[in-house]
Amino acid sequence: MSTTTTLILIQQYMTRYLLSAMLAFGTLGNLLTIVVFSRKKSSHKRSCSIYSIALSSFGLVASWWAIVPVINALDHFDMVNSSLVLCRIRGYTIHVSSMCFRYTLVLLCIDRYASCHPRAAIRALCRPQIALRSICFLTIFWSIVSFHLLVWESIENNRCSIYGLYGQIFSFYSLVFVGIVPSVCMISTSIPLIKKLRQMNYRITPQDEPRRLNKRDVRLMKIVLMEVFFYILCTFLHPMMLIYCGITDNMGLEKSADRKQIESFINFITMSVLLHLIYNARFYMQFATSKTYRKEVKKSIICY
Repeated sequence: MSTTTTLILIQQYMTRYLLSAMLAFGTLGNLLTIVVFSRKKSSHKRSCSIYSIALSSFGLVASWWAIVPVINALDHFDMVNSSLVLCRIRGYTIHVSSMCFRYTLVLLCIDRYASCHPRAAIRALCRPQIALRSICFLTIFWSIVSFHLLVWESIENNRCSIYGLYGQIFSFYSLVFVGIVPSVCMISTSIPLIKKLRQMNYRITPQDEPRRLNKRDVRLMKIVLMEVFFYILCTFLHPMMLIYCGITDNMGLEKSADRKQIESFINFITMSVLLHLIYNARFYMQFATSKTYRKEVKKSIICY
């Protein structure tokens, strides 16, 4: 069996079973996260709860629009790669929801950084009104910025994707706004959180009186740091792969069938598996690391 045939079979099996399981468990986890943070009596008073609900909502939209058509195409008519309208709508929806997810996670990092800041004016940023306005702004902003996908995404050789000069520009755009900007923002706000956790658990009030950090704040800080590490781990390969494919495709290099399939398989891993793992794994990371969160989940299940 050739390398090309082997990789095609592996990719088909991973799509059928791995992505299906990821979508099923991810949907369950995201819905439970929404329920948990929606039912808590203090959820309307806590900005971090609003950001968590938004993250799960964006994750659901991105996962369903990205994974369901791919799984469906294994045994049925491939509508996405046959209809230019559906191709562009799908690409636009996935991009908007995924970018909103990334930058909502950035906002959550900023929120946790502000929550432990010694200045009361900075801590005042952790308000639900600010969280709601920020999420609305992100949604409108990326809905407008991503409009180019509705115009230039195309179908070539029965494959819906981004080609030509636009593909090269989009590759660098992804490197900056998918890889560099959110990662730098998350790291720059995470470093103070790490320092805060290593120091004495005190926060200075406006009256300069020491007050111990709330256990919930400490727990949320640890969860956010874990999510940042997981995001960077799963994301950094994707924009690099886009740049590599964009450059080599437009250099006119002669590629063998095996090389094309290897590139396609790596792109499948970085884009379809690792990226969507980010959207679908949040609930299970929190459930595994937080005893309080597990109790809240049990209460939610019992209540419903």
